Amino acid sequence: MIPAAAFGLWLVALSLQLADLGTARFDARLLARGTRTVVRLHPVAWVIPLAAFVVVGLGLGLDWEARLLFDDHEPLAAVAVAIIMLVGLVAAWLAITVAATRPAADSYRALRDELIDVAGTRVQQDRLDEMRARLVAIDDDGARTPPPRTASTAAVILWVFQRPQRVLPVLAAVLLLVVVSISVAENPGREATLAVAISALVVSTVLAIAGARASLVLLNAVRDTQIEYRAEVAHLLAEAEKTSKKPVAGLGERVSRALQILREQQG
Repeated sequence: MIPAAAFGLWLVALSLQLADLGTARFDARLLARGTRTVVRLHPVAWVIPLAAFVVVGLGLGLDWEARLLFDDHEPLAAVAVAIIMLVGLVAAWLAITVAATRPAADSYRALRDELIDVAGTRVQQDRLDEMRARLVAIDDDGARTPPPRTASTAAVILWVFQRPQRVLPVLAAVLLLVVVSISVAENPGREATLAVAISALVVSTVLAIAGARASLVLLNAVRDTQIEYRAEVAHLLAEAEKTSKKPVAGLGERVSRALQILREQQG
């Protein structure tokens, strides 16, 4: 039972690594096509392993509940296990729903598009101040966790240990290897399972490095693209400031004419 649970835990961790690597490459392709300037899927790569964890947990929970109900004849314990499974399922569904429906974060591109829409028109100073505040907020958000600029071996290894989605799968593979080694020592003749556990450790290590390298390439590409958009935003904001402070041609004459008409009507 314990080796099976350890293997199931490693499978969940493996799904996390595959999601981490796959979403990084998918976002990188969209960025290269010019259809995206912010990372959307990569930060929520945990959705896939969470779903896998729920599936594995449901399988183990149903097996445990069946043994409690039919073998041990403990209906109250079986009901308690069923309630725990239901709560876990609802919590996972809520987490995935919130992640899927969360609006996209503000970005330089969104701010640039708004400024392009109002280019050449007089923009109220309050709105310009709000845009500058948004620009500062985006700058602060991007400066919190900047990735290393290079994808060298040392930077990749450092990036591996800075992200739990790459460390935890390797630890799960180490746990699987320890559990299987103990099982083989107690029950000789199961050396094949030990080879599977060693292979799992190798696969998790390789995927951790590959995922870290793909993440570095993606985030650095996004940062370079955002630098270009930020320069455009700064330029458009300066132009909008100039336009908002320019006097409107003929405004004084129109106001004087309106006042004269008003006085004539009152007279």
